[in-house]
Amino acid sequence: MNQISEIKGKSLLREKNLEVTYDPDTNILFCRWIGFQNKEKIMTSGKKILELFKQQKNCAKILNDNREVTGPWQDAAEWTAKEWFPQMEKAGLKHFAWIFSDNIFAELSAKSAQPSSDIVTTFKSFNEAVEWLNSKP
Repeated sequence: MNQISEIKGKSLLREKNLEVTYDPDTNILFCRWIGFQNKEKIMTSGKKILELFKQQKNCAKILNDNREVTGPWQDAAEWTAKEWFPQMEKAGLKHFAWIFSDNIFAELSAKSAQPSSDIVTTFKSFNEAVEWLNSKP
């Protein structure tokens, strides 16, 4: 199996808690969350991701990498599931690969933030998530 060691593409956002990169070759938007998150950070960053996603005309896939998230963020889970995901789907999101953090509290928050639709597939490995997204149209 090929090891995917780096994200190729254009950096769209670099902040203390989030980095967003777009790869036009695969049409994947990569969202790398970093450190402790809270409701305000997640809502602000989520709105930025929505706007960046809308700017990528052919993009329907996101890799949401939570491996570096530390601690719970359950106070933003309901907003993520009930408001953010529906807006993203309306904007054209079809496939959302979510790599969970090893932090159990961050993982539990992520699980409770999943939408009622079947758009999300979860992973423990970056390589598996990228391979899955690359297999999607």
